[in-house]
Amino acid sequence: MICIKDVKWIFLILFNLSCVAAFSQSQWTYDFNNGLIPIESGGPALKQLGQAGQFIKEKIPNSDDLSRTIYQFEKNSGLQFSNTEAKGFLNKSFTIEIYFKLSELDSWKRVLDFKNRKSDYGSYIYDGKLNFYDFAIGEKAPVRANQYVHYVYSRDFETKIIKMYINGQSKLEFKDPGTEGILDADQVLNFFQDDLIANHEASAGAVALIRVYDRVMTPVFIRRSYQTISRLNKEQVAKKEKEEETEETAPSGRKSSNMAVVTGRIYDGRNLKPVNDAEVSVRKSNNDSLVAQTKTVNGAYNFELRPFESYRISAQADGFESRSIGIKTTNRHEEVKSLISLAPETYTHPLSTVYFSQSNETLEGAAAARLDSVVAYFEKRTDLKIMLKGHTDNTGDFSKNLELSTQRVLAVKNYLTGKGIPENRIEGSGYGSTQPSRLNKSETLKQSNRRVDIWAEPVKR
Repeated sequence: MICIKDVKWIFLILFNLSCVAAFSQSQWTYDFNNGLIPIESGGPALKQLGQAGQFIKEKIPNSDDLSRTIYQFEKNSGLQFSNTEAKGFLNKSFTIEIYFKLSELDSWKRVLDFKNRKSDYGSYIYDGKLNFYDFAIGEKAPVRANQYVHYVYSRDFETKIIKMYINGQSKLEFKDPGTEGILDADQVLNFFQDDLIANHEASAGAVALIRVYDRVMTPVFIRRSYQTISRLNKEQVAKKEKEEETEETAPSGRKSSNMAVVTGRIYDGRNLKPVNDAEVSVRKSNNDSLVAQTKTVNGAYNFELRPFESYRISAQADGFESRSIGIKTTNRHEEVKSLISLAPETYTHPLSTVYFSQSNETLEGAAAARLDSVVAYFEKRTDLKIMLKGHTDNTGDFSKNLELSTQRVLAVKNYLTGKGIPENRIEGSGYGSTQPSRLNKSETLKQSNRRVDIWAEPVKR
């Protein structure tokens, strides 16, 4: 039986879903009024992880008569979405939307786990910042203990671009280096419960809404969804929607007489040749929100943007360092021209890292999937060779650790050559315990030092 005070809260969600209809192919929505069953018929029920949580009626802040049902979970507990029961719903592009709060934010706190507790990689909140360990960290976000936050994660199947938003604003965007941001063979998505490797990086909390989509939702849609959930007044929502509709539709080709036109060219700084298929994105300078994105054709790109705004245009392409420039649209109808010169990429960070158990050189867990993505990358990038650097923690004898790190390098090399990478493209060395990525102060930190780093390096011609 649904409490009468829940009706307005449900109305807010249904209003939001009416916006979804024009954009989304499908979604599953969990508002917890029906326990762990989605409001859409025929969807998979969420499963409880760890200690069983409680369904609680909660008054919505700053309202006189509105309430909602929340699921309150204990520390290192949470919920699980079965992609198998959902018939492969999250197998390609997808978006995950959550409205939740955590009791503690004093250290790493898990939000999403794609590998069913078998990997330390995944989505966290750390020091108020969005983090995908250990590939990317965003700027400070308005995330505070015991305060609800609107969190969105998306991954594009074609481009591998992962995006994260807080309260409607884009806070982190990066390219998945492999398959870290998607489900593994277990085909389950875990919320809030930490992995078995660190197993203490979690918090108690409460969640009022979980929604998963089978596509990447637009930045405009995400801002609208946040506005609806956070109950902005109708005048504010209407004004925002009108502004954002202009932002979203202008780059698609429908001309607006009041827009500024930005034309540009991406070129190789070494020879001034155009860079084709470079990814170009436009973000507002004041809040870093994504406005538009495209790919270059013969090095050229163009956008229609709102006047009297400051923007940042970013370009990235295979074989080049990414680069951003700032522009201002100072008037309606004006044409702004921009040129972006790209320099050859440098290789100052590992492309990927494979981890090992204590005193062990055997590949296990997620190593195969990680190395398969490395193989795919180097099959495409024949201009690069592979440098393997093996490491250990500081436990045990120094000379034995040096030998162990070399054996780990050999295990990775054998896997890569077995997948077809020529042996003459692979070099490697073991460094024992001499180059830790983290201080060996605890067992958790030591685990990150039992590794082989995989570096890319240009082939000298």
